[in-house]
Amino acid sequence: MAVSKRWHIALSTTESSRPINISLPKKAGILLCMLLSIFLLFFVGSIYFIIHNQTQLAQAKEVFKENTILKNKLVTLSSEIDSIMTKLKLMENWEDKVRTDKNFKAINKEIREMGIGGLPIVDTTFVATDIGLSNSYSLTLNKIVQLKGKIEFDYDTHKELTDLVQLKDELYLNTPSIYPAYGRISDPYGWRNHPITGKRSFHHGLDIGNKTGTPIYAVADGKISSTGQQKYFGRYIAISHKFGYQTNYAHLNKIFVKKGDEVKRGQIIAEMGNSGRSTGSHLHFEVLRYSKYRNPYEYLNKLEDDIIITKN
Repeated sequence: MAVSKRWHIALSTTESSRPINISLPKKAGILLCMLLSIFLLFFVGSIYFIIHNQTQLAQAKEVFKENTILKNKLVTLSSEIDSIMTKLKLMENWEDKVRTDKNFKAINKEIREMGIGGLPIVDTTFVATDIGLSNSYSLTLNKIVQLKGKIEFDYDTHKELTDLVQLKDELYLNTPSIYPAYGRISDPYGWRNHPITGKRSFHHGLDIGNKTGTPIYAVADGKISSTGQQKYFGRYIAISHKFGYQTNYAHLNKIFVKKGDEVKRGQIIAEMGNSGRSTGSHLHFEVLRYSKYRNPYEYLNKLEDDIIITKN
């Protein structure tokens, strides 16, 4: 006769001397152990799942918080870019005004807009996490690209304008444009009967009459190329200027400059006199451009806008 296999479990406590005996069939014991193991695994898995989910939830909240901060920063950055673009527009308006005032060629508005053109940028970095953030990011990137293009274009036009203004100022200061002395024009530029010889000859300068000692002014910035005394000119000064100009001052009484001196437009360089071949106190004034005589009268009292760059 077969004896059935059973599990015997004895349970005892310190309060009782008699143990509690539990007898179970082997199969029931194995099933019970399996159930306990499954329960234990489920319990441990549940604890891990809860802890893991809590960690992920905390991370998700942190990411959401960071995304919110990033969105706000992108909005602030976009607003600052808009503010910079507005200031650049004001600078463009100022540049246009300067070009108009100085009679410089204006920048075509369509050409200005071409400086900020191009295909829009679509960045997909944040598409999977937040479509709103992704759109804001792409919009900000496009504004930055436009801002960069506008700054580069405006930098070039502003530099060009600065160079033009400097050139125009330099041209104005180095071009004969003021009267070299106060007085009356006693003899103009051109053909005349010479006051001493009586012969018809070409007068290459302009005579301005006044009393001896009347101040003589440099008509433009330049450098004293020579001073001295000649038979016909008497005491004289020659000044070389930029852009091919030279001015000569003759029949002087006193000379206050020497060869090599730098002089400024309006600076007193001498006194009117009657030296050399002369019939009275006056200034003989000549203007040359690229070694060719010019009519000095055409250069007197010229405004800045009246002076242009020519090759001859």
